Parts: sequence; C-alpha cells; structure tokens
Amino acid sequence: MSLSVESIHTPGGRGFMSRLAGLAGTLVALIVVAVAAVVVVIAFATRLSTKQEYTAFGHPILVVLSGSMSPVINTGDLIVDNGVSAEAATKLHRGQIITFYDQPGSKTVITHRIVKVVHRRGQVLYRTKGDSNNAPDATLRPASTVIGTYARKVPRGGYFLTNLHKPFVLGLLLAAPLLWFVAEPLRRWAREEDEPEDPSDSDGSPEDETP
Repeated sequence: MSLSVESIHTPGGRGFMSRLAGLAGTLVALIVVAVAAVVVVIAFATRLSTKQEYTAFGHPILVVLSGSMSPVINTGDLIVDNGVSAEAATKLHRGQIITFYDQPGSKTVITHRIVKVVHRRGQVLYRTKGDSNNAPDATLRPASTVIGTYARKVPRGGYFLTNLHKPFVLGLLLAAPLLWFVAEPLRRWAREEDEPEDPSDSDGSPEDETP
C-alpha cells in the first residue's frame, strides 16, 4: 500500500500579503513626499522673505534668539504669529504676547507680553515685558509697530528652519521625492525576480508517494 501526499497550496494568499505590503509602503512614501513638499515650500517662502521676520502661508514666523520670554518661549524656538491689521493692532489687551518692531522704521523684531495698555493723545501704546525680565521694557510700543500676536511655537524649530536655508539641505529635500519615484520601480522588479515560482503554475499536480 502506498500513501499519496499532495502538496497543499493557498492560492492568492502570498499575492494578497504582497499587495498589502506594497500598498502600505506606497502610503508611507506618499506621506513622506507630502511632508517633504510642505517643508520645501516653507523653506522657500521664508528664504525669499525680504523682512527680518519670515512669512509663510500668511503667518509671521520668527526664530527666537534670546530667552527673555522663557519658559513660555525659549531660545531656538520657532514661533508662529497671527498677522494683525492696523485696526486690530489697536485693540489688543493686557496679557497677550505680541511681536513688534523695536521702533518705527527699525528692523529689529521683539516678542514680549503686553503688561499695560496706554491711551495717549488718541494713540494706543503698549507697555511690554519679557516674562523672564525683571522690569518692563523702557519704551512704550506704538500699535503701529505690532507685526502679529503669538499663536504657537515649535520647540527648537528655529534651528531646523535655519538649517533648511542651507543649499545642501534644500537640495536633499528636492532630490528625495525624485529618488523615491526612480527607486520604487526597481524595488518592485527586484521583488518579482526574487519570488520563487509557484508550483501550482506548472502542468499537472505534483505528488509525493510514500511507500
């Protein structure tokens, strides 16, 4: 008597897992490409800014160079402000963190907190102070010098943005998506070459006989 043992196959199982893995890889790659594209846009938008503060998507963006507002904002943080109109700049209140030019016509930008609102001869001025400073700023800030109001920060993001402006880093960011589009077809071809041939594709059903 001989016992016939047939190989058992699960048609489509390996193909499904392969397609699932490929879909996941493509999704991850698309997310990476999208993030890289946003970073490149921000880098170019801020690099082309002609002012001391950067602007991206309509928001003033600044790199913090001092610790006068710590611990709320620290040196090296990247802060994003909400832009304000000339009219809105006259309606700010105590406690708000604002970004302003040091003086009318100055290019020096400061981010401090409003500690007092002063109305003088029809003009609105703000007494400001850094949270970690012992005393308020010596100069009242006219509403006309206000650039924006503090919205959020990216911890240590200022260092990241500074590095983004380096030509080498920008080149890598631009090259990464292109390299992925070139490499992906090569990876697929290599996987297809490495996959063993499915015995079920051959003629006949292979049998092993055990005496």
